[in-house]
Amino acid sequence: MLIEWLTQFKQNNQISLLDIHLALFLTNKAELNDDITAKRFSFLVLSLSKEVRSGHVCLDLNNLDQQFIEPQLWQDLKTPNVQAWQAILEQAESKHVVSDGTKLSPLIFTQNKLYFQRMWCDEVNVAQYFNHTTLVQESNYLIDLKVILNQLFSNNEEPIDWQKVAVAVALTRKVAIISGGPGTGKTTTVAKILAAIRQTNPKARLVTSAPTGKAASRLTESLSRAIEQLSLSNLNINTESITLHRLLGAKADNRSFTYDKDNPLNLDVLVIDEASMVDLNMMARVIDALPSSSRLILLGDKDQLSSVEAGAVFGDLCAFITNGYSKSRAKELSQLTGYSVPISEQKASITDSICLLQKSYRFDKSSGIGLLANAVKDGKSSIVKQLLNNTSLSDIKYQELSSQESYQAVLHDSVNQYKHYLNAINQHSFDDTAAILEKFAQYRLLCAVREGQFGVSGLNKQIELLLVEKKLIHLKTSEAWYVGRPIMILRNSISLGLYNGDIGITLRAQHDHSKLRVYFPLADGSIKGFSPFRLPEHETAYAMTIHKSQGSEFDHVNIILPTNHSPLLNRSLLYTAITRAKKTVSISATNQILQQAIKSQTQRHSGLVDLLLNN
Repeated sequence: MLIEWLTQFKQNNQISLLDIHLALFLTNKAELNDDITAKRFSFLVLSLSKEVRSGHVCLDLNNLDQQFIEPQLWQDLKTPNVQAWQAILEQAESKHVVSDGTKLSPLIFTQNKLYFQRMWCDEVNVAQYFNHTTLVQESNYLIDLKVILNQLFSNNEEPIDWQKVAVAVALTRKVAIISGGPGTGKTTTVAKILAAIRQTNPKARLVTSAPTGKAASRLTESLSRAIEQLSLSNLNINTESITLHRLLGAKADNRSFTYDKDNPLNLDVLVIDEASMVDLNMMARVIDALPSSSRLILLGDKDQLSSVEAGAVFGDLCAFITNGYSKSRAKELSQLTGYSVPISEQKASITDSICLLQKSYRFDKSSGIGLLANAVKDGKSSIVKQLLNNTSLSDIKYQELSSQESYQAVLHDSVNQYKHYLNAINQHSFDDTAAILEKFAQYRLLCAVREGQFGVSGLNKQIELLLVEKKLIHLKTSEAWYVGRPIMILRNSISLGLYNGDIGITLRAQHDHSKLRVYFPLADGSIKGFSPFRLPEHETAYAMTIHKSQGSEFDHVNIILPTNHSPLLNRSLLYTAITRAKKTVSISATNQILQQAIKSQTQRHSGLVDLLLNN
């Protein structure tokens, strides 16, 4: 029976019981009575489920293989080719289980890619939005913009000031996509964009946001600083940033929102920072909720990790980032900025809405962190090896994980770093919460996986034990809570205003030292304490995954990689970890694992690039 054959897939952790029941349901609905055909069709559904769980939007039949199943189970399918898969899907079309998208069905098959209906609808909606980015302006508006741009940017000797080009792009298009590595001035660029918009439209409703609470808090802080440096406080620009969930009015079920196409947001300009973290579904929900006349500005680093959920929208949009501009667009930007910008024959309209910031103001040419990040990003493993072995670079350190002693050295180094905020707790007698939170944020141990001694669970446990041993914390065996315990929120709580990724510190309650409270820095710059027992799902946060570190920055980052290969290890992961560091980055790994990670690059499957290219 089919159910018995499908159940064998449960032995593989990538396939769940829910996947199996879905495959069985759709196969029965398609009325595929032939045993081989039914097995093949159900295998396609299982493969699609696995791909979506791995972050892909669709199943590309050109890349379908048998790597995740046992050889015997693959043999049961009689080793079908692409044509055989296509024939099966065509057969299921007659029962309305599969369609090409011209009519809705549970599965959509188009361009040799298989989608779940919801994912396909989201991708098409996102593509349609970004394929219509033109913002027609009157001629005198362009003259005004040139004056404003010259006020915001002083002349320099660079061939092209890409920040100035980015501002010009954003001011003349309904959509702007701005990418740049660490320290390239993304926030400064946005501050100037908002200042220019405020000058041309003093009543414009400006909103800035980010995917996580931590990223929103960082944007609030950095944007406030950038606006102050512009000396344009008289323009009255609100710098408080909010999470996308809060922006859209996430409901308690966390699956629906207050604002949508029938109840759009009340804004004129929306800025989304850390846009690489925005998955396909969230991007589609944001687009649904935008008023038709509003502008959207996306900021991010195209080389960072993609979102945890399915899709890599920002990365797909940035696939056109090095192609230059259309002739008419290049002429317009040149007139506005005074620079000769490159011209491309690329016909995708999105090309004219993109800008890549190319100069790092944080890391100069001699910066070890900057050099290391670029080498990892470009997959140059030999250069990475040279940099890590170069003792003259004081801002990068490398330790090979060759023994248990080297593993313990990482733990002891973390304890030595964390003792500073724990000492601050004693010195400030729990009254200066901001100083304690700031001390804790100076260092972070980052890891690639969740389980095992190299994962979040193992590292946090070992660090806690060492802190107890050194009498830096007082942990009772029967209790999870203690003064100094750092916490990361894992699930959004709309009612509390806490969101996935928020980090707080457990301290004596300011109003009653006999009680404990967990204090979190909020996006508006305030600090709020919560009873530990009111918190949503959370975990100890001495160590955190690299995924969770996105949107954060630390003075010193210590990266530890597992000694066994993991499919999670790739150059985007390592690049993201390195670029969390502002002053120092330490890496602890075996040479083999490090080289494998640098050489490995995962490309998420979607049809978005093709939809943008062929509009």
